[in-house]
Amino acid sequence: MTAEASEAQALVETFLRAIEAHDPEGARACLADDGFCYRSPISEFSDADSFIADMTYRTGIVSRLEVRKAFVDGEDVCHFLSVHIQISSRVTVDTVIWSRIVDGRIQWMEILFDAYPYRALFPAGTEPPSWL
Repeated sequence: MTAEASEAQALVETFLRAIEAHDPEGARACLADDGFCYRSPISEFSDADSFIADMTYRTGIVSRLEVRKAFVDGEDVCHFLSVHIQISSRVTVDTVIWSRIVDGRIQWMEILFDAYPYRALFPAGTEPPSWL
């Protein structure tokens, strides 16, 4: 692995450790200030600050992130994770995070997972995103 690929993977893993530690400032420091984009089955954001505000709320249920596999392809970093959460019982959600690194910061992230267990968490009267 090249030094650049190793640095890209380390950056995303720093972000993941900050999420696991419930450290929004540490997570935010990994994200691009301009042009940041995020997409998952339950949300989309086009700026890092709004994303971090939402993640601070949503990641309260995360108890542990287990990296199962990671690889780098140019500026793209992919992690296969087991996300251990606590809703009404302990649950593990298999997740894939695809991140793009630009100028040493995470510019873009797409998260894939089965969002079915989260449907109960949407407030009454709101609709989940159309792709859910």
